[in-house]
Amino acid sequence: MESGIFITGTDTSVGKTVVSCAIASALHRRDISVAVYKPVETGCRNVDGALVGEDCKRLLEASRSSQAPTTVSSYLFEMPAAPIVAARAANIEIDPEKLIDDFEELTEHHDFVLVEGAGGLLVPIAEEFTFAELADECDVPVVCVAASRMGCINHTLLTLRALDDEGIDVCGYILNRASADGDDPTVDTNREAIAAFADDTDLGEFPYVEPDSLDNYDWLGELAEQHLKIDAFAPEDEAA
Repeated sequence: MESGIFITGTDTSVGKTVVSCAIASALHRRDISVAVYKPVETGCRNVDGALVGEDCKRLLEASRSSQAPTTVSSYLFEMPAAPIVAARAANIEIDPEKLIDDFEELTEHHDFVLVEGAGGLLVPIAEEFTFAELADECDVPVVCVAASRMGCINHTLLTLRALDDEGIDVCGYILNRASADGDDPTVDTNREAIAAFADDTDLGEFPYVEPDSLDNYDWLGELAEQHLKIDAFAPEDEAA
């Protein structure tokens, strides 16, 4: 098994990129050479005829990786939809073998590769190929990120069960406080409730971060060290 993790989510907009950036920054703080890989990003901006993936940009900035920006993603699409849908709209067929090859190329030049999926585990990438199949092919442990809000207990347990059914190695799960607490009382009880039913490791709860601090990657890395079990997946010879 290669050294790295595959970050999936229970759904879209649960904070995968925020958590991924925080983990990448924390690993960089430990002097680990970390590469970041977002196999497919959709909903990209068209800037002077070139597509720009905001998630890819943020991941690269957070990791301080020496990799070329063009290696962060294999496919960029403008349509904000599932990869297979966005690819069809662009008259492009996503090649799963290219995704695997591009991932393996990164493993040859870095100590650790952080892969971030799109949406949830079973989001389709190509015909009969979802992010679950890609995670299995990458052969790195999966971390499931869930937004701590009403409904996340069911979504988290379903995702963890799906990973188990597929025989995919699970590193654990992270709850992300994706919004200010407001009037949702579940944010203070979700973690305990999930832990009571999940067999997988509770890797911590990432705190809510104000929007104007999301690009403060040093701060995100510090929060990851404070609130997440980084040692659970950091390379053993580098872990603090």
